[in-house]
Amino acid sequence: MGSGLAWAVTALMGLQSLGFYVVVTWLPQVFQDHGVSPAAAGWLLFLLQAVAVLTSLAVPGAMRWARDQRALAASCSAVLFLGYLGLVLAPGWALLWSVVLGLGGGACLVLALAFIGLRAQDATVAGALSAMAQSIGYLLAAVGPVVFGLLHTVSSGWRAPLVLMCVAAAAQVVVALAAGRGTVSPSRRRPVSRRRRSGIGARSWVFLSS
Repeated sequence: MGSGLAWAVTALMGLQSLGFYVVVTWLPQVFQDHGVSPAAAGWLLFLLQAVAVLTSLAVPGAMRWARDQRALAASCSAVLFLGYLGLVLAPGWALLWSVVLGLGGGACLVLALAFIGLRAQDATVAGALSAMAQSIGYLLAAVGPVVFGLLHTVSSGWRAPLVLMCVAAAAQVVVALAAGRGTVSPSRRRPVSRRRRSGIGARSWVFLSS
């Protein structure tokens, strides 16, 4: 599926999933290294996910009022960018950034999943787009925590990996604008000639009867 829109939906799925896996894997450790106790860091991660669940319940209602979802998707991605930037500039405000990341993360997950159906012209395209977006997207997401941890090890700090997440969130804003409107059409296949079809049928019959 070579459509630019299909790749935008795939990139949105991958980038928001990458952010989720990085946050779940590393955010408690980031908080602990900035003075938060292990128990408090765990509760902050719980708060983030609780906010994400509540946000995900509100997004479908907002989508009904929008003619297209470009502004909504870009705004929610920008909220994620704000959360990562806050961790870079003021990591001590752990409670605030947990809420901000929960707001953006929950909304972006719902939007990424919804775009698979909304951007598809029919059920066949929806199946192909789902396979593409989720297979490539989650493959990208799986690399995220590993790269984040390696950057932390190499740089001996959290600034470099958090800056990387800011870059990823900024890229997500761009692809969200592309993925928020339009339709992926089914690819056109060249019709098989009658002569060719008859030849295939004849060969199949010979194969089956042999």
